[in-house]
Amino acid sequence: MWTLSLCALEPSNNELITAKLYDSFFKSGEAQRAKLNLFLTQMPKGGDLHHHYSGSIYVETYLEWLQEKKWGIDVATLKIVPKPITTSTDSVLTVSDLLKNDVLYRKLLTLWSNKDYYNHCHEQVPPDSNFFYSFEYFKEISPLNHDLGLRILKDRAIKENVSYIETMIANVGVEAKNYYTAEEVNSLVSEFRDSIKQEQVNKLCQQIEGKLVRNVQFLGRVDLFNNNLTRSHRGIDDENFMMRFQTYAVRVRDPLQVYCELLSAYLACESNPLLVGVNIVAPENNSVALRDYTLHMQMFNYLKSKYPRVNRALHAGELTCGMVRPKNLQFHIKEALEIAGAQRIGHGIDISYEKDSLKTLEKIKNESAVEINLTSNEFILGVKGQDHPYIIYEAYGVPMVISTDDSAVSRNNLSKEYLLLASRYQPSYKKIKEYVFNSVKYSFLNEEEKRELHKRVLVKFSKFERDMAELSKKLTQ
Repeated sequence: MWTLSLCALEPSNNELITAKLYDSFFKSGEAQRAKLNLFLTQMPKGGDLHHHYSGSIYVETYLEWLQEKKWGIDVATLKIVPKPITTSTDSVLTVSDLLKNDVLYRKLLTLWSNKDYYNHCHEQVPPDSNFFYSFEYFKEISPLNHDLGLRILKDRAIKENVSYIETMIANVGVEAKNYYTAEEVNSLVSEFRDSIKQEQVNKLCQQIEGKLVRNVQFLGRVDLFNNNLTRSHRGIDDENFMMRFQTYAVRVRDPLQVYCELLSAYLACESNPLLVGVNIVAPENNSVALRDYTLHMQMFNYLKSKYPRVNRALHAGELTCGMVRPKNLQFHIKEALEIAGAQRIGHGIDISYEKDSLKTLEKIKNESAVEINLTSNEFILGVKGQDHPYIIYEAYGVPMVISTDDSAVSRNNLSKEYLLLASRYQPSYKKIKEYVFNSVKYSFLNEEEKRELHKRVLVKFSKFERDMAELSKKLTQ
């Protein structure tokens, strides 16, 4: 087990001077955000552990990719027309012509991301819908250039002093309808929804697994996914940076499809060391996601028993009061931990409303960690400031990591997440460093890779604190 200390036992003189400089940004009683931004942008950030690939590529980049493929944009919907368009018409524009039309281009930016959502008044969907709908606009182009996209993310990360990204890259891409007749699909969906006890779910999962692990087409899809991922990753890891991947199921689909996606995800992780974990994604307040939540956790429970080496990071508790009925706020984090065995909780916003929340906090503290995503929590849920459970997790000593979620959709970065954290809650510099090193400790890297990443971040902090000590001297001269 990896037991290296997270940071030096005795703070160096440069570290003490850096901490004092950081403290000076709050002396007026109000955070000096511009100075904090300069400080935190230069600070080593370790890793970004809650990170969606498709939501981290900027709209402008997707449009460049569309331009290369000569695909068009539907004038009425501003959605992609996935076929070559050589000349614009009244209904379809080339990307070049779209960019010349500033009104349409700016409108597209607001649909494909959160850009300018609060900067102007007009009829618009609720913010959570705006956020999740954006993925529907670029879903055709986002999977096509993984090799190029990963290099863009790497370059951006290095410039921002991020040493590691653990990104939710894609779904394996299996479809239950390819392995079962329509009648069989309907029957299995009904059986899943009629299953209440874990034993019933296990029996059904085992039955489906027994068939699919012998299906050449199913296994071929898993192999294709792994081969493409390995090829796209070539040249990414070096002395400055590492990247690993999670794959996932989509929680708004029928239970047979969700289980097929989870099974394929576990099998992919078993055979590819670059795939370090499985997740479940999509809006947690969706009616299907709410209805099948416990069933999904039971699927994870079964697969955990069969494939114990596969890590689990689950979106759980991305809900707040008024978003769903009170009964749906009472158990999501608890079941993610106790049934699914989550090693990290993504978001964890509804902890205050959960039944037995104090026991759940203790369980997270001892067995898990929480991925804090301040920008998306504010935009999607309207939860920020003293309403955010960060203050609860910190009070109880729950391990936390600071993450971006979907940095291109939100048009933010990891430095800004630390800026929000520092300006809102004013944690000490020592605490900020703890969160950075948590992103190493609670990553799904293997023990040797964690030691290497820990060493790299320590070296970067040594240089950063030396630079900050020099800056402090100049400011006091």
